[in-house]
Amino acid sequence: MKFKSNRKKFKSVFNRNLLPRPGEYYRKQGLKLIGGGEWKSALCPFHDDKNPSLRLRLDSGGFRCMACGAHGGDVLAFHMQLHQLNFISAARALGALEE
Repeated sequence: MKFKSNRKKFKSVFNRNLLPRPGEYYRKQGLKLIGGGEWKSALCPFHDDKNPSLRLRLDSGGFRCMACGAHGGDVLAFHMQLHQLNFISAARALGALEE
């Protein structure tokens, strides 16, 4: 017995490999990255930060603010929160949608 698919045909496909490299992306967002190793610190753009409380992981793009709690797993999540965009809009802005 055959089943009919109710899936919609998507015109765009998300490609994680097209996301910008985290170090370059965060610098382009105006963050001054400080510290050694894979984790860097920066002033958090999500609140009025006086001391670097944002931790950024340059291999994955993950981030967490130790003051306000903003967090995410990659540059896409950061872009969505920073610019208040939905997934599709943020992926398109970062060039990660193949249309």
